[in-house]
Amino acid sequence: MLSLNKTTLSVLLVLGIFSSTAFALEVPRGGAYDKRVKFISYNHEQVVKLIGHYGYSTDIQFAPGENVTNIAMGDPDAWEVAPVENHIFIKPTGEQATTNMTVLTDRRVYTFDLSATGKKTGDMYFQVNFRYPQDEAARRVAEEDARRLKERMNEKAPNSWTNWNYWVFGSREVSPWRAYDDGRFTYFKFSGNTSIPAIYIKHADGSETLLNPTMDSDHPDTMIVEKVAPRFVLRNGKYIANVYNESFNPHGLINTSGTTSPGVKRVIKGGAQ
Repeated sequence: MLSLNKTTLSVLLVLGIFSSTAFALEVPRGGAYDKRVKFISYNHEQVVKLIGHYGYSTDIQFAPGENVTNIAMGDPDAWEVAPVENHIFIKPTGEQATTNMTVLTDRRVYTFDLSATGKKTGDMYFQVNFRYPQDEAARRVAEEDARRLKERMNEKAPNSWTNWNYWVFGSREVSPWRAYDDGRFTYFKFSGNTSIPAIYIKHADGSETLLNPTMDSDHPDTMIVEKVAPRFVLRNGKYIANVYNESFNPHGLINTSGTTSPGVKRVIKGGAQ
């Protein structure tokens, strides 16, 4: 009988522990610089406990760009509530200010347990800032995916073909010290004392088309033209240089990926490629 009582007592203690933690409230933590400025990680399944102070307002701040759409108060007469964009300013006014508050935004739902005290010292709540670990993790993943995609877009295929057969005639002031193409783009490398020129395609009929080259972010001395042509003209003021592609292939290289990078494949919605 004694053993049964001990077992029963143990079960009751365990149940008591679980029942007490099941309704535990999430309490914002004070910041490193001022404990009255608090932070809390968002959890849609968690109720946040806020303690107001009579004569003081508390600023609840949500994510940038997040807008409050509705506020429901258990006792609307016990608190002053003023939403402004992604902020809510609350202030206890009623003698019995213990109640709840639900906030709807255009992104999330927030649930609060509100109470108030007349103490002017101690752990006061001047500002409560929400943090969003899941959003931050998703942002880091997206940034990493974008970085990897950029690397793949810039990479060349193993054993990729490169045409080095270029000749340059004209002013040294605008002449590249090297020019080559990979069948897709043409690359112009300049020395440090060379004036960066405008680049044109010279057509067979003598006309010219101004191009819009970009600087290689990994190689600042290299200009990239997203075209391959038999002849380019480089100009800067009175200085002119002609760049000839002696191995120009008018048919170009076969592109089986549908993109300008061999490491990236174009896929059309619906399954077609």
